[in-house]
Amino acid sequence: MLTAVVLAAGEAARMGELKQLLDWKAENTILGKTVDNLLAAEIVDEELKIVVGAEKEKIKKYLLGKYRTELKSGILKIVGNDDYQKGMMSSIKKALTQLPAGNQHLLFTLADKPFIGPEIYREFYQKYLELEAEIFLPQYQGQKGHPVIIKNKFREIVLKLEGKAGLRNLFDLMPDRIHHYSCDYREITVDLDFKEDYQKYRSNNFELK
Repeated sequence: MLTAVVLAAGEAARMGELKQLLDWKAENTILGKTVDNLLAAEIVDEELKIVVGAEKEKIKKYLLGKYRTELKSGILKIVGNDDYQKGMMSSIKKALTQLPAGNQHLLFTLADKPFIGPEIYREFYQKYLELEAEIFLPQYQGQKGHPVIIKNKFREIVLKLEGKAGLRNLFDLMPDRIHHYSCDYREITVDLDFKEDYQKYRSNNFELK
């Protein structure tokens, strides 16, 4: 049983504005495209949690409008993180505080990953299950990317970890538990951190070139 988490609480200081709601193609947003792709993968059979923090009311309003049906059905949940300035680990802990009974697997990705398509999420989750991996960490040409998938048995350990570095704290603690999955998908490594990155893809009709 899989719960997915989209980490969307950051204030996007390097972008200079709230990047989660910047326009994407087909009248979408960066966050909206990321969520749409994950929903379209049809691998989430528990919940898809979106963790919000910076300008959370603005993002909540957007999500409530776009995903009214999914929120009503319970497949989508909005999680508020008032401690977002403490770093990504604070958002991860918020997402892990309440999980569906019987949860076995946890998938994490970032709000600014609109290039990761449904087929990639499906492939990675299937490989994770086939390999019986404990921590599944994809990489492209040696560069680590997203999504990251872990077994629920690490939940209590993660909840006790400190630091701002997100799941890297877990990776550093138990490197022998990681399955590094090499792939040919450059999109798993592409972040939209800076305004020039966003403008480049916008001028290319939001295509990865």
